[in-house]
Amino acid sequence: MGDKLENKYEVVIVGAGPGGLRCAEILGMAGKRVLLLEKNSCIGPKVCAGGLTRKSLKLLKLPEAILNYSSQNIIFRTKRFRTKLDFGENFIHSVSRKDLGQWQLGRIDRNFVDVLVGTEVKKIEGNRVWLGDGREIEFKFLVGADGSNSLVRKHLGLKTALIGIAFQYFVPKKFNEFEIFLDSKLFGAWYSWIFPHNDITSIGYGCFPWLMSMEKARKNFLKWIADEKIDLSQAKFEAHPINCDYRGFHFKNIFLVGDAAGLTSGFTGEGIYQALISGEDVARLIIDPRHKCLMIKKIRREVFLHNTMLLIIIIFFPIRNLIFDFVTLAVRKKMLARLLLRGLT
Repeated sequence: MGDKLENKYEVVIVGAGPGGLRCAEILGMAGKRVLLLEKNSCIGPKVCAGGLTRKSLKLLKLPEAILNYSSQNIIFRTKRFRTKLDFGENFIHSVSRKDLGQWQLGRIDRNFVDVLVGTEVKKIEGNRVWLGDGREIEFKFLVGADGSNSLVRKHLGLKTALIGIAFQYFVPKKFNEFEIFLDSKLFGAWYSWIFPHNDITSIGYGCFPWLMSMEKARKNFLKWIADEKIDLSQAKFEAHPINCDYRGFHFKNIFLVGDAAGLTSGFTGEGIYQALISGEDVARLIIDPRHKCLMIKKIRREVFLHNTMLLIIIIFFPIRNLIFDFVTLAVRKKMLARLLLRGLT
């Protein structure tokens, strides 16, 4: 595809994650000439626990065959209490990011969308991007879907202050349940997780470095791992930043989606759904300038709610574990469980 590259496109999308791929899919369906750029040699793989809820499946109409694991249960745990929620139907799922990316790539109309992998954008100036191989591409619209360390965001001069860090180990063993473990002394306002896949399990934790140093968070996590008697000797370690600092998505002819826009939830760490929604809304806005972007407004409200909940938990740090215990016990009531999960997902 690189040999056929044109020197001018209506839309250039930087980053072929879920948001960039969804944006390219919608634009291609509308017959727009698009160049989708991905710095990695393969589309899809990313450091991610791969958790999906029903809303992402519904939006993409994902086939069950692409999912690694599905469950109607999720367990909330603290040091003192354990609650297993049963939704009566598959509610939470895990997916390989490579499989998801390749499936999304297959939905793009390649008659209108050119895809170039293994090439970084080195510079943005005016209505042009310069690629790592020296080629210069002109655009009418530019979409930054290039993650937490977004070059497009930096080009816009936007600050990124609210950054979280997620760490995970892929353990070569399948666990049977999705679990969330809450302990303020170990993980502050965040949590650790166990997310089963096919034959492996993502086990990880998150922190805000300005609240807890990464060194301390890692030490606490390894203590928790020892208490849980989980063997990490054959596990693969990964880490990645999470951008929760939203400062807008539309800047004249430049747009930001997903993590690049800071749309990841600071409370749950969820980002795939926000990337999909913002990628679709931006595409529809490019197609029709009168488009209202109501989906982005909705996820902004949701992320604002999540960040408010996070702030409350941060402020009440002396009684944080009491709050976690209360929530874990309260969700034993089905009505409260539904309210909580509706707010979180």
